[in-house]
Amino acid sequence: MAATASHPPCATWWRLPFTAEPWRRTGYVLLAPPAALIAVADGGRLQRRLAAALLGRDVRRTRLRGLLAIPVALPALAITSYGWAIAALNLAYPLRWLIGMGGSYEDAWGGPTFAGVWAFHAVFGGLSFLFLMPWILRGLNRLQIRLLG
Repeated sequence: MAATASHPPCATWWRLPFTAEPWRRTGYVLLAPPAALIAVADGGRLQRRLAAALLGRDVRRTRLRGLLAIPVALPALAITSYGWAIAALNLAYPLRWLIGMGGSYEDAWGGPTFAGVWAFHAVFGGLSFLFLMPWILRGLNRLQIRLLG
């Protein structure tokens, strides 16, 4: 399938987290709740511009659909924030102590050594969510775009 403006070329599954696509999708999820609220005043123009710029999709401009997007946009924001936080906190496991999330290595999964704890968290928490989040974001964005028409 040839790449078009609305359908960019798909990266292989292992390259996907390192492309711009999941970050554009994340940006859309982060900006969707305020855009849904602003849709009351601007008739959905901001939502339309965001969808076009970040997702390459065309959506309708309506106030009602903008308001209906709020119940989907807020859980999508929570899921996205939590998923990326899991990936970041597990890949950068040693930095947890800097933000007050420290604990004993003996009690942590992969313990009792620091190397074992970090390896376990990096592989099973960090890398798994790093590769899952682009697919989760695709599903969340499809649901949001479908709702907006």
